Amino acid sequence: MIRLPKIHEVSIDFSTLCQLRCVECSTSKGITHKGIVGKGQLKYSDFLKFVETNPQIKRMEMSNWGEIFLNPEIAQIIKCAYEHGVTLYCGNGTNFNHIDELTLEFLVKYKVEFLNLSIDGASQETYAKYRINGQLEKVLKNIERLNHYKKQYGSDYPKLSWQFIIFGHNEHEIPKVKELCKKYNMAFNPKLNYSDFSPVKDKEFVRRESGLGVADRKEYKEKYQKEYKAPCYHCFDSPQINWNGDILGCSVNKWKTLGNAFDKSIAQWEEGDIYRKLIDVLFEGRECTEELPCFHCPNYKKIKEKPLTQEGFDKYISYVPPALRKE
Repeated sequence: MIRLPKIHEVSIDFSTLCQLRCVECSTSKGITHKGIVGKGQLKYSDFLKFVETNPQIKRMEMSNWGEIFLNPEIAQIIKCAYEHGVTLYCGNGTNFNHIDELTLEFLVKYKVEFLNLSIDGASQETYAKYRINGQLEKVLKNIERLNHYKKQYGSDYPKLSWQFIIFGHNEHEIPKVKELCKKYNMAFNPKLNYSDFSPVKDKEFVRRESGLGVADRKEYKEKYQKEYKAPCYHCFDSPQINWNGDILGCSVNKWKTLGNAFDKSIAQWEEGDIYRKLIDVLFEGRECTEELPCFHCPNYKKIKEKPLTQEGFDKYISYVPPALRKE
């Protein structure tokens, strides 16, 4: 019998808008906006209502389909979270190209836990090949300003990681990125490419310099006998909520909603039929019907014959983000 703890954490998409046009991103391709996710940004009033209705929620992921710092009310939301005892973090990623001075200060003043910055290059030429419209110089200046406030407040927070998706066109800059991580007091967070766009060239170099021991997702699966990422566990640890309150469950769902978190509490949702059906399908191997987003999901098709396990869930919830790891 699967043992799942009560939900004390959620992921709410602060914004599904983004100013960049990253090559393989569903948002830049318009796929996200055409489906149930749509275009929008979390409102302060909805956030306030949510935290007051769900006092058991103590941690919250802010990012998923878009750029969180485009949300015009984000500074107000950060302050509100702190006042209600909710720890915010950005683990999925931010491109960090545009952020105002007040928000930079509030990230530090109100102790956002960590930011995972998506920076796939150590030079503008390399960086812009994937992060189209991005300006590396702006990103680095924003990091410098944030570190200024951390020094001013005598704070280690938010801790920072440099997420680097490894491509054939940027693999040669891994050593330089690791040097920059030391300069800016950031953790190096390499990520395996998930598409056929710009596959790695020197696999042995990537295995060694990335520290991952593998060069791509195929190698990862062969070595560890599992998929590189398992978003299905997300539903039961930190369920994904859209900017408008729609419960998506996991971070890849673009097909079906599972309720609305602004209409009922998370505690009520996890006692409902849909949550039970998710457990039956993903852990118990029951037949999946069209009412669940899993029916349409390519990730579910990969695990259909080998359902989720208690061991896998326990490892998932024990994962420590690079920014928070102790040396």
